[in-house]
This record gives sequence, C-alpha cells and structure tokens, in this order.
Amino acid sequence: MGFFGNDDQNPSPADVDDYSAALSAAGVSHTFHRYDGAGHAFQNFPSEDYYNPDASEDAWGKVITFFKESLG
Repeated sequence: MGFFGNDDQNPSPADVDDYSAALSAAGVSHTFHRYDGAGHAFQNFPSEDYYNPDASEDAWGKVITFFKESLG
C-alpha cells in the first residue's frame, strides 16, 4: 500500500507509475492511492507548508480499513 501526492516530485507521479508497473510485472500485490493537490509529506500535520488535511484523513481511513481487513 502506498500513498502519494500528485504534486510530489520525489517520487514523481511518473516514478509511482514505474513502481506500480514493476510490482505488477513481479506479481506483487499492491495498492497505490494518489491525491491531487498534495505534495511530499502531505500527512505532516505540524507543517503548514506540506499538510493536506483532506488527503491525510482519507489516507488514514484507508490504512485503518486495511489493517482491520488484513489483521482482523
């Protein structure tokens, strides 16, 4: 599972596409979530420059759901 801001350049959206393709080619199950208007460290709540509350809350919800489904 990966969470990426589409405004990030490290990794860039193209890099994320490459990672996803490589994982798929290797038969590795993965899920990537991407957020428009979010950059690097979009969950860094102490930083007004980086924090994106909407993307962060959505990402946390997806992580919690993943853990509940995967771990029971």
